[in-house]
Amino acid sequence: MKASKDFFIRIFNEMIPFHQTLGLMLEDVDAGHAKVKIPFMPGLVGDPRIQAIHGGVIASTMDAAGGIAGSTTLTSMEDKISTIDFRVDFLRSARACDLWVEGTVTRSGNRIISTYMKAYKQDGTLVAEGRGVYNVSRKGDKKTDTPENPV
Repeated sequence: MKASKDFFIRIFNEMIPFHQTLGLMLEDVDAGHAKVKIPFMPGLVGDPRIQAIHGGVIASTMDAAGGIAGSTTLTSMEDKISTIDFRVDFLRSARACDLWVEGTVTRSGNRIISTYMKAYKQDGTLVAEGRGVYNVSRKGDKKTDTPENPV
């Protein structure tokens, strides 16, 4: 599957209601890499004292960026990807500002995709970083429920 940037951008920006609710915008996508913008909105604030974006918004966007970066390695429209594990380290608050989140594939195997994600302010200040592991079901994979190959 050699999908175009426009394909991924349309799927991410227009077809996933959760992304629309958060106002997320996939700005760039390439093989193994994605860049997503979180535009600041008062509805995303988690700490009203300092007008900081909620950590859950940042974490969700990091997972989404890792997932879309991983999706660029899929080879068929029948392939599927889902999150297995995800961790994030919050380094500083994101006070009343837009954020960008980049996801980069560090390994893409037959069954597992690993990614590195970072969230940062416009000036490049790192807000959070994380790692994601995704399960991949590639077209033609034969799965049987046996001790040698558990489903």
